[in-house]
Amino acid sequence: MKRLLSIFFVFAAFAAPSVVAAQSVTVIVNGQTMNFTQPPIVRAGRVFVPLRGVFEQLGASVVYSSGQINATGRGRTVSLNIGSEQATVDGQPQTMDVAPFIVSETTFVPLRFISQALGASVDWNDSTSTVTISGGGGAPVPMPPPSAVRFVTVAPTGTVFNPNQTIRFQFNRGVRPSALRIRVDGNSVTSGLSQSGRTFFVDVPWPLSRGPHHVRVNGMTDDGVPFDLSWDFVRG
Repeated sequence: MKRLLSIFFVFAAFAAPSVVAAQSVTVIVNGQTMNFTQPPIVRAGRVFVPLRGVFEQLGASVVYSSGQINATGRGRTVSLNIGSEQATVDGQPQTMDVAPFIVSETTFVPLRFISQALGASVDWNDSTSTVTISGGGGAPVPMPPPSAVRFVTVAPTGTVFNPNQTIRFQFNRGVRPSALRIRVDGNSVTSGLSQSGRTFFVDVPWPLSRGPHHVRVNGMTDDGVPFDLSWDFVRG
């Protein structure tokens, strides 16, 4: 009997984390209860949510490519990598407690980290399993209009090892090429800008040092709306 009880408690101990991971979590962003395509997941004591929901609710645009997540919004840039605890916020390296992961083709990101990286405050109510996120002193953050310009593709992303890189990007709508201004780590590379179809590209005219790098693109749409977008990558 004692042996059976011991086996029972061993199984119970291993089963407990699964119960925690499956608990129902409510996420409220600026007073609005979020409805996700996939429910939040609790892993290692942290709440993870599907990639785009909270980013976009906090007014950030997101580009996902080759395992790297780049978000721009609220005057900040955030870069994460699937399976890595290393992140970049405004060009500065940071370490998370837990890494983003993929479940059934859905990318999950750590809710507290991305919210705070975008300047929002986060509160957890343990008795109701509710996360409350407030951006900018609790004032609602306006969602970008559907017509807002954003990147469709960008390169390079993630970690690259060649010190000689070509910056490439494509927008979701028409822009004025003559108004584009491109900077890498604060240095202008606009003079080398070229266009092929809907893709813009420019060679970085110097070897990139090891570490994080920041690309900033600003300009104006065809109908005169200014924009300022950016993303980060790392040279390993």
